[in-house]
Amino acid sequence: MGVAVVRHFLSATLLAGVALATTGAAPAEERAMLEAFDRVLTAMAYAASGLCLFAIVWAGFVLMAEGADDRGGGRARTAVVMAVVGLVLVLLAKAVAALLKSGLVPFPTP
Repeated sequence: MGVAVVRHFLSATLLAGVALATTGAAPAEERAMLEAFDRVLTAMAYAASGLCLFAIVWAGFVLMAEGADDRGGGRARTAVVMAVVGLVLVLLAKAVAALLKSGLVPFPTP
């Protein structure tokens, strides 16, 4: 459930950024918009890092509570994988924003 929430939030954030970028704003407004977008993604990256760390610690407690029986810690392993995937998604969104801000990837204009 957590990964789905992160995925929906990222897609909404990226779509909003692209929609604002393609409206044909002046360069100063475009730069201000990219700065705000970058600040939001930076905050998301910090939050995702903390949540990922918490999820990994929680998975350790789950593994200790369940023990490494025949399933090999299925719930704990799934929790760690989902936490890392969520962190990677947020960091990829940050990378896309950095590419757009640097100008390496041009904005599509109508």
